Amino acid sequence: MSEAIPPRDAVVAQLFEMFRRSGFEGVSISDVSEATGLGKSSLYHHFPGGKADMAAAVLEFARMWLEAEVVAPLAAEGSRAVRVDRMLSALDTLYGGGSKPCLLASMLLGDNASKRMVKSAIARWVSALAEALVDTGVSAPEARARSTIAVSQIEGALIVARALDDKAPFRQALASVRASLLK
Repeated sequence: MSEAIPPRDAVVAQLFEMFRRSGFEGVSISDVSEATGLGKSSLYHHFPGGKADMAAAVLEFARMWLEAEVVAPLAAEGSRAVRVDRMLSALDTLYGGGSKPCLLASMLLGDNASKRMVKSAIARWVSALAEALVDTGVSAPEARARSTIAVSQIEGALIVARALDDKAPFRQALASVRASLLK
């Protein structure tokens, strides 16, 4: 009997969790096979280029999530508070209130292609946030500065929350980011 091959999207979702927990270098094909229950031939069916294709698929999955859950809400109609709250709520859910690591930070441990994709995702997030601030009355230089600091605070808080095994630093960072973006 041949093994049933799950849809590629289901495999990518599992890879997302694996790569965000262990980074590109920390995940082996054997790990993926064990976690998904798929043999190597089935994995290569979904990802002919092997682990590099897996990383590209995961980063594309993350990019699409970022566009849908962060960029689009920031660009949507509404007050600055509504836009910022939508973004922070999505991030709070994605990061499990600070208990789950950031895929982007984990993927920085990978190859140059992964690093370029991470750079693009972070730049897109900062840019979308700055655009929302400008759209709601903040000067462009101030919006860029606030956006860069906000993303840095969120990402840094994830590291601290995970290191301390305490969600409080992440929650505090979200509150601090909200206050700085709404002033």
